[in-house]
Amino acid sequence: MKTRILGAALGTAVLSGLLVASPAQAKDGVSSARVDPFRGHGGGSVRATVDFVSRTKVRFRNFTVRDICPGDNLPVRARVHWKHTDGTNGRSAWKSDTNGCGDDGTNFGTITRTGSKSISRVYLEVSVLDPGGISQRVYKLSTSRYNQYVHPGR
Repeated sequence: MKTRILGAALGTAVLSGLLVASPAQAKDGVSSARVDPFRGHGGGSVRATVDFVSRTKVRFRNFTVRDICPGDNLPVRARVHWKHTDGTNGRSAWKSDTNGCGDDGTNFGTITRTGSKSISRVYLEVSVLDPGGISQRVYKLSTSRYNQYVHPGR
């Protein structure tokens, strides 16, 4: 009888442990930003799945930049930003959509940021040219994702 109760309690504990989210599940996920079409011209979007690997390493999987119709032959570009725990910032090089205003955009695969400083948070930026202004750009930022290895519980 004691063995059966102990086995049931152990089984419940194991199953309960499997249902609890790990810190990586709580902070990682899809991030995106979008500039809607305006003044008869197209917009753009960026999307990536953020995976924090450690305090100093983050991956952006399926980093995709998309030109949103109508087609206006104006560039759409995007990049990733990160903020270190010491207050300094960094950003990647711009990536541009080269497929016109199709449904798929341009997928740049995985972008990995690794350094010696701890990364506090990351976000994405998309930029489109505003045809109403001289070399004016319209920017949109995604919401920040905080690194769970630096900010547990945030």
